[in-house]
Amino acid sequence: MQERSAEKILIIDDSIEHIKILINLLEDLYDVYFAKSGEQGLELLAATNPDLILLDIVMPDMDGFEVCRRIKQHDKWQETPLIFISAQGEDNDETKGLDLGAIDYIAKPFNPAIVKARIRNHLQLRAAMSELKRLYTLALDANPLTGLPGNNSIAKHIEEKLQAKDSSSVIYTDIDNFKAYNDKYGFARGDEIIRFTAGILKLTAEKAGCPGSFIGHVGGDDFIMIIPAEHCLFVTEDIIRNFDRDIITFYNRQDTERRCIHATDRRGQPQIFPIMSISIAGIDLGSRRYSSYLEVTDACAEMKRLAKATPGSTVYFDQRKDQQ
Repeated sequence: MQERSAEKILIIDDSIEHIKILINLLEDLYDVYFAKSGEQGLELLAATNPDLILLDIVMPDMDGFEVCRRIKQHDKWQETPLIFISAQGEDNDETKGLDLGAIDYIAKPFNPAIVKARIRNHLQLRAAMSELKRLYTLALDANPLTGLPGNNSIAKHIEEKLQAKDSSSVIYTDIDNFKAYNDKYGFARGDEIIRFTAGILKLTAEKAGCPGSFIGHVGGDDFIMIIPAEHCLFVTEDIIRNFDRDIITFYNRQDTERRCIHATDRRGQPQIFPIMSISIAGIDLGSRRYSSYLEVTDACAEMKRLAKATPGSTVYFDQRKDQQ
């Protein structure tokens, strides 16, 4: 599992002495950056993308209040925790700082335990709030039938993998002969099949021990999985094995014995539909250069057409590579 990178602290203070003190306190816990003026601090902001800012109030040319005001003008930094540090201890300074968007105030000279505790607490709070927002966004996008992330989350997740030049595999699954089953057994029973399939995907990913795996519900009977490439073979084979073993339990006795459904098409012509199977398409993000989420879905759709053209549960994996 990839180690989490250290959180970043940006110190903006005109006192080299105070900067050295803070660096000595924090460098073993965080990645620490510093600026010796408000202007330099604003320039470093985009380059460092800090998780927390320590900002002195009294500085020449541009004081901390003005620096804070400018930082909070930008949407990107509005929620970045900002703590004022100053030798001044007047109540109106603290009030003014909080009104401008700061979340705390640390007085000089520094108490090491208090400095560390306040920074730790605010970073933990920021992480908790970020996770709550992530979960809320997922809940809004979640498919109501399976509770899995929907298309917005799928697109975002794939785009993130592309930007990171990740070598994960994208797996697209689609149920064969699902419409015939839905038409004969009804939508309620069809929903059971969709939930059953979602359960297989989740259990298979858990059994494979895939770190950072993602499962999304495109809609209907279509699902997307994003897993480490090295787990692709095991996962796809396990999905087919479990689906083919258990899908028959959703049919009545007559259809089970015949291993098919006798039905009529829209023109009233008799048709025979085999027991449902699952078609799986796969692509490796590390093998070819995909520039966008749409290119990835197009490649998945191409592989899915090949898989669905083959009777029974099938996997088609795009093994083409870009020419060097």
